[in-house]
Amino acid sequence: MLTQLLDKLGESNPQLFRELKGRLNRRSVVSVSFISAIIQCIMVGVLSKENCIAWSEDTGGYCQQYEMVIQWEFVCHSLSFILPFLLFAGGVYLLSSNLVKEQRRGTLNFLRLSPRTSQNILLGKLLGVPVLLYLGVGFAIPLHLMGAIAAGVPFAWVFGFYSVIAALGTFLYMASLLNTLFVAKGQYQPIVSSVLAGWLGYSFVSFVLYYFSWDDSQFKWLGFEWFFWEDLGKNYPLGFSWLLISLLVGSYWIWQGLNRQFKNPLGTLLSKAQSYGVVASLQVWILGFFYPVMNQAQIEETLMPMMFGISILTLGLFLLIIPAISPQRQTLLDWARYAHEDRGQGGKRSYSKWLDWIGGEKSPSVVAIAINLGIVAAIWMPWILLCQVSFPTPLTAGVALLMTLNLIWIYGAIAQSLSFIKFPKPGLLSMGMVMAALILPPLVFGLFSQTVSVNTTLWMLFVFGSPWLALAEASAMAIFVSLLGQLAAIATLTLTLNHQIHKAGASHSKLLFAPNPKQIAPKV
Repeated sequence: MLTQLLDKLGESNPQLFRELKGRLNRRSVVSVSFISAIIQCIMVGVLSKENCIAWSEDTGGYCQQYEMVIQWEFVCHSLSFILPFLLFAGGVYLLSSNLVKEQRRGTLNFLRLSPRTSQNILLGKLLGVPVLLYLGVGFAIPLHLMGAIAAGVPFAWVFGFYSVIAALGTFLYMASLLNTLFVAKGQYQPIVSSVLAGWLGYSFVSFVLYYFSWDDSQFKWLGFEWFFWEDLGKNYPLGFSWLLISLLVGSYWIWQGLNRQFKNPLGTLLSKAQSYGVVASLQVWILGFFYPVMNQAQIEETLMPMMFGISILTLGLFLLIIPAISPQRQTLLDWARYAHEDRGQGGKRSYSKWLDWIGGEKSPSVVAIAINLGIVAAIWMPWILLCQVSFPTPLTAGVALLMTLNLIWIYGAIAQSLSFIKFPKPGLLSMGMVMAALILPPLVFGLFSQTVSVNTTLWMLFVFGSPWLALAEASAMAIFVSLLGQLAAIATLTLTLNHQIHKAGASHSKLLFAPNPKQIAPKV
């Protein structure tokens, strides 16, 4: 029976079968079981106390008989922290170090050449590499369940807790693999990822135990809202469902990027169509937190700074999206030649040029960035204009959002334009220039504002987020000049990018169609 089961497993997922076969030997299983049992015994002993059940009848008597009582609530609470910490920190370290070794030995490319799908290989890694850790944590679950039952914790709460811990573990495991493949491939990357995952896991468990209490008599004042769902912290079934859905959606998008990066390391991390879904889902998720706050009439003075904070979160999202959908230099050069040459009858393109800019894998990302920014505007603009708290004018709020999104597009266009420059690491150059465009203007204006009067127009034109803080007091002329300056910068960058594309396509075409001197017969 076991042999047949292993044969089926080997046929359905050979990678998982190899990982399990290499790790699940008798010595490893016995060692993990013994260590898990010893740790559980020590924990029970430490968290037990002595109660006296019989006293001597002498004056000033002493205890004649003791009874050991296990403090099950402390056992449950301690294991609720320890088990997730081990699962997150240990699992991330094992997966990251395994992938780094595969890259160093060169065996990762052999896995890519396997006839199996990338999903099948990655699933085998996720389930097989930390299998001994899964086994050790699984041996401690019965003790955790006993502690929860003895402490009066509802079984529904325990099931919800296990579900969100499994979802967060999946999220962190996929993120660590993606980070190893796409960003960090150094020797110390597994240690750094493990420490970060342990800290995130500890913070998450603290958040869950603090906000999602099973005891209705505790933490009556705690709770938060998401859109129309009120008091998520007081209704743990609803709160756990919200956490689970959020983590599963995040894991889905990470899985898409991980799958693409594993199949094609030289391609983009996300397709342009996938980036639209990522931006839309994250913006709706962020809006859910701020929507209840935006409809409180007592925060009129803090609403514009709150929108500034939302703009910072949106900028952080786009700083990840821009490199994720921007092709590499050689891909852009090949695309420029292809776009220049692929023409049908009558000199017209044989396919829609705009469709290629919107969803093509090799085209520049500026149009996709503009569409993503349009998605942000479509999500936030109705709530801003219909907000119960009055801005100075609805038009002012719309202009502030427009100027903020314009600056993000400018940063994306700068990064894409620099990708055409021949440089050892063009991606590093592009992001370095974007960070310089973000950081230098406020530093320079802050320095010169001590001696020279710096115009509000310059702040709104160059400093990200400043429209939310300065637009309410700015004059109509300053707003007009700032917006006009941004549009001029957008037009300049667009023309520059078009010139780079035509130049790259023309130069490649000349090299391709130039006559070969060796094929020309010498003149006699």
